[in-house]
Amino acid sequence: MQVVERAFHKVNVREHLDFWHPIGVIAECGSSAEELNEAAFGKMPVVYFDADKAKRGPGFYVGSDSASIGHLAAQHLLALGLPNYAFVAFRLPLFWSNDRRRHFVKEVTRAGKPCIVFDMEHEQRAHVRQAALARWLGSLPRPCGIFAANDYVGEEILNTCAQLGISVPEEIAVLGVDNDENLCEVVSPTLSSIEPDFMGGGYIAAELLDRIISGEVKRPQTISFSASRIVVRQSSRRIACDRKKVAAALELIRRRACSGLSAADVVAAIGEPRRTAEMHFREVVGKSIHEEIDDVRFAKVVQLLGNPFQYLDAVHSMCGFATSVALRKAFRLRMGCSMREWRKQHLNHGRI
Repeated sequence: MQVVERAFHKVNVREHLDFWHPIGVIAECGSSAEELNEAAFGKMPVVYFDADKAKRGPGFYVGSDSASIGHLAAQHLLALGLPNYAFVAFRLPLFWSNDRRRHFVKEVTRAGKPCIVFDMEHEQRAHVRQAALARWLGSLPRPCGIFAANDYVGEEILNTCAQLGISVPEEIAVLGVDNDENLCEVVSPTLSSIEPDFMGGGYIAAELLDRIISGEVKRPQTISFSASRIVVRQSSRRIACDRKKVAAALELIRRRACSGLSAADVVAAIGEPRRTAEMHFREVVGKSIHEEIDDVRFAKVVQLLGNPFQYLDAVHSMCGFATSVALRKAFRLRMGCSMREWRKQHLNHGRI
């Protein structure tokens, strides 16, 4: 399999087809990719991934489900109990940004809350957009929960809030999409994000292409994959101002639970006597420090088990458990079955 990286630059499709002579293609079209079309591929079997079907006509499409993303975003932000909500569109007029906006606004208004939209998707000059975004953020009624079209937009919002002196998440809570860890973990505060099931989408696209090549599937079809989870980070974790130490402890646990962090380490970071720290933590979070550490570790375990190629005996070292035996015992006690049995029950590739 040959991977041709196109990023935001157009590629000469014909040139690549003539050079590689593929028997089928998966074409990723999330950034418009107008050159990836039926005219360019001819009779070549093609599955379009995250493509705007309206611009390409009948064909085979696999893409993220904007309805599930919009619903999950609204559900997360509405749970914060804020009086105001908003959506910030991507810098280009792309279909997935418009779809996410439509579904998010629908869910928020259905809950009886106002939703304001920032949309300058036809403005290509970055400095003009940034100035307009700053004015818009400055005028927003607060507190407000903002759903960003993707993580890059989320970063843009966080940077602008920092310049304006707007407190995140106290005044404005921010949620992105894609869970790009290289971005979400580096910005300050760290960015909460919805993670679409890209791995599942990849399997679906590959399976569909195989069936097209074999002649098993001939009629055009569209298949969607859902959002898999929300990774909650600092940008949308709202905790009362007098419990900042607990908020910092939660972020410490989120970052380091799978690296051998202990409850004693968290107590030391809080800087209070053990009994007092545990009492304050439980009042805010609803569970003990140790229980929160375990929850974060097991969430990582389950995430890794979702990868069919992940070697089971290596999972413990990536999730903060001392040995593979310790993890297996803890997993069976918590889940009521072995990791191998859990994987067999929950791993689902046959979605076509």
